[in-house]
Amino acid sequence: MHKLKKHKNVWIITLCFYGVLLLSHSIAPLVCAEQTEEEKARQRMLNMEAANALWRVKRALEKEGFYAGRVRLNVWRAAAMDAGKFDPQLYEEFKQQLYQKSVNDSLKCFEFYIEQNSPHDAKMCLQTWKAHATAIDQFDADTYNELVKQLDALKDKSE
Repeated sequence: MHKLKKHKNVWIITLCFYGVLLLSHSIAPLVCAEQTEEEKARQRMLNMEAANALWRVKRALEKEGFYAGRVRLNVWRAAAMDAGKFDPQLYEEFKQQLYQKSVNDSLKCFEFYIEQNSPHDAKMCLQTWKAHATAIDQFDADTYNELVKQLDALKDKSE
């Protein structure tokens, strides 16, 4: 009995340590469950942001110009990556549509400014057409040369 009294403090410390271990195992699942709920809420928020950004890209393709659409496309890409739902193929499709729309709009712009006898503005539209057509591998040198001839004729006419 005397030996037990001698090591009483060691036993008390050991029992306390054992009790803390038992309690920590019962509390740990609650902490993990809270983190899981927080992660779920964050994932829901990221999914919602990605869905909203996707809607904005689709709308921009229909109603907005190139630069606004390009910004919306990049915002969607970032939001979709954060949510873990990024589809590179869909991104390339949207990018292709955006550049195609810009190519078409630039041609219309060029024709409009040719009719308005504005060579400077027509040249800006032609440069945009060339850059965006090249970006999507649709640049046609023959078409470009014809458009440059129209622009040169307009410049000669206005002098």
